[in-house]
Amino acid sequence: MSHEIIETFGVGSYRRKSVIATAANLTDAIALAHNMFNIIDIEIDASNPLCADFFTSCGRVMQIEPWA
Repeated sequence: MSHEIIETFGVGSYRRKSVIATAANLTDAIALAHNMFNIIDIEIDASNPLCADFFTSCGRVMQIEPWA
């Protein structure tokens, strides 16, 4: 199952996402995110272990989500 590194904009029905990169699995996506960004904190979602969120040093909040 592929994973996307995404950044979202807006709220509710105005929510849009920008796909930054894709990887083969969550582990590869996390490694790719570390290579692309200066990550301050990364957290695997407790309710869905296939997803993760991270915060960059420049203030961006991004997500890693599965993509089928």
